[in-house]
Amino acid sequence: MNFLAISQVMAEGGSGDILGNLGINSFLLVAQIVNFILLLLFLNALMIKPIMRGLENRRKRIEESLANAAKADERLANVEKDYQARMAEAEAAAAKIRADALQGAQAELDNLRKAALADADRIREQARLDALAERNQTLAQLRAQVAALAMAAANKIIGDSLDAQRQKALIDDFFSKVPAGLITDLKADGASVVVTSALPLSADEQARVKADLAQQLGQIGEFSFEVDPAILGGLVVRVGDKVIDGSVAGRMNALRQSLGA
Repeated sequence: MNFLAISQVMAEGGSGDILGNLGINSFLLVAQIVNFILLLLFLNALMIKPIMRGLENRRKRIEESLANAAKADERLANVEKDYQARMAEAEAAAAKIRADALQGAQAELDNLRKAALADADRIREQARLDALAERNQTLAQLRAQVAALAMAAANKIIGDSLDAQRQKALIDDFFSKVPAGLITDLKADGASVVVTSALPLSADEQARVKADLAQQLGQIGEFSFEVDPAILGGLVVRVGDKVIDGSVAGRMNALRQSLGA
């Protein structure tokens, strides 16, 4: 038995009421309301809830899709940022490689230039030394001729011949005599000494000059000999920053200045 039948029975056996007076069957109304509620419950259970669940699921899927899209955009932005960072690093690395290459090339060029300049300096210095050695050799070869001319002039001046020992002594005095009279209260104190002669001195002459100067100057540091034909004869001794001029050219200049005074 359904609610419609029940409402009909109640309508037939029931007494009149206000709704009945108004022409409304109250039991039928109640039955219809109940049927409507049941229909709503039925529809809610069979259709509305599934539809709402579907809509909710769709909303969640849309939100999830939007979240995934946002994450994808964020990942894309991160990928783009990482790409830009890597490109910047690559450009910086390339610039550094170029700078290092240029610096290395410049350093290599500087080294080659320095090596070329050093070679040129070495060649010039060697040429100077070779020319100096050749000049000294030529002067040494001319020494005998100069000595012979000097002896001939001396013999002519004094009107007498000099024996070999006397000639050698005069030649030694002329070319390699230490100017003892000019060294007054001067001490080397370990300073370097440079002796300049008009012609190259022999080994014996150099040894004698060195011994004489050591006796007069005391302790000597570095000792060296130079040749300068312009001094004509005698020796010029440089002790540190002091110069003792015992050369023929120096004596001639002093004589010239005294005559001109």
